[in-house]
Amino acid sequence: METTTRPGSAARSLVSLGHLLVGAAAIAFAVVLIVASGAGELDEILLGPGLVLAMAGAAFTWTAIVALRRGRGGGGLSLSLSLAELVGGAAMAAGMATAVQGYGAFEPWRSPVMVPSALLIALGLGGLRLEVVRRRLNATNMD
Repeated sequence: METTTRPGSAARSLVSLGHLLVGAAAIAFAVVLIVASGAGELDEILLGPGLVLAMAGAAFTWTAIVALRRGRGGGGLSLSLSLAELVGGAAMAAGMATAVQGYGAFEPWRSPVMVPSALLIALGLGGLRLEVVRRRLNATNMD
């Protein structure tokens, strides 16, 4: 009995799982912001950003679930999720680079944002690569 798998199916599954984890992390961080907004000196300063992040995280997670259910990477949805992760990771990396300049020396490994931004960039690039390869294969098969 021979089984055939599509090239990149394990990577596609990993990227899809990464999309779900990014959405879940955004929702978890939003919950922390909302809960912290009711604590003492922070009052309601964090409530607005927490609610906005909760809505964005819920939309991102819902889109990731829809893309996962569609199969084969979710097509355009997976591409848009990868682009959002890439842009978010790049923005975090730029913020990290700006913040670590205040340390006196450029030491980005001291920033707690380094690992999440690197993971977002890697996941975004991985998803983009998979979509480009998939679209090239589809274009080749149509010829």
